[in-house]
Amino acid sequence: MCVFTTIRKRAALLATGMAAGIALISAGTAAATTPLQGTPQAAGAGADHAAIIGGRTASETYSFMVSLRLPSLPAHHCGGSLVSPDWVVTAAHCEGLLKPGKTRVRVGSLDRDEGGSVAGVERVITYPHRYDPRLGRVPEGDLALVKLDRRVPQTPVPIADGPGRVGEPTRVIGWGMTCDYRRTCGGGPQQLRELDTVRLADQRCTSLDHGTEVCTGALSGAAANACNGDSGGPQVRRVAGRWELIGATSRDGDDEDQRSGGAAGCATTPDGRPGAGIWTDVTHYRSWIADVIGQDGR
Repeated sequence: MCVFTTIRKRAALLATGMAAGIALISAGTAAATTPLQGTPQAAGAGADHAAIIGGRTASETYSFMVSLRLPSLPAHHCGGSLVSPDWVVTAAHCEGLLKPGKTRVRVGSLDRDEGGSVAGVERVITYPHRYDPRLGRVPEGDLALVKLDRRVPQTPVPIADGPGRVGEPTRVIGWGMTCDYRRTCGGGPQQLRELDTVRLADQRCTSLDHGTEVCTGALSGAAANACNGDSGGPQVRRVAGRWELIGATSRDGDDEDQRSGGAAGCATTPDGRPGAGIWTDVTHYRSWIADVIGQDGR
């Protein structure tokens, strides 16, 4: 799973309707990351990702996990979370891929291309202060709600009361890229992946909106994080033995470097230390989400 798209780069992607998603990756050792610098070795770097993957193949079925894609595009592009039988939470910067009557939504499968339930998109509602490509930043609320064109039987994920305390374990899930460069790791994994994470202090992430976003890193302390293809996907935490939703994958949490046209590597800081990521704090928007879904049922 590849680089988090920075706010500036996402603006350009949105202009073409190709908002980048985000994934579960690890930069691994220095030797493993060498091909990511554009050296001749990069041509064969995608053959074996065992040295650089952060996370693992999903250990359980997540009934609420969503894959969003357009039929005209060959692969998964953004993730999401089923929060009611016909509503999905995702990232507002995925809006360019969310087209009523065209976008297909797969729910509750471990395989990105098969299984689960498939529905269409009836409409999309972005949070009023969503990511603005004209500003090149997220003023507040990189969040969107997707109304499905039918109800699906999968069990939705409840939204937690709060994101939890700094130091509490969480988990991120997705089909995003498994390395910092799309050209070295193909189109992302076929099977869903998960990464055990931990909530970090807000100050650890660059340009985080305090109170509406969550800073997260790998629980192991290794260079592992979300990347391209995971945008909008869930960050969850265990509450009384069940998963509850706390975040929607938004963007990289580190300063920019030059390894991908100015975007920092997903799993590392510019100086090579383990990186961090930023998730929209879905719990902050519980009332807005409930209002939108409630109004739909009236």
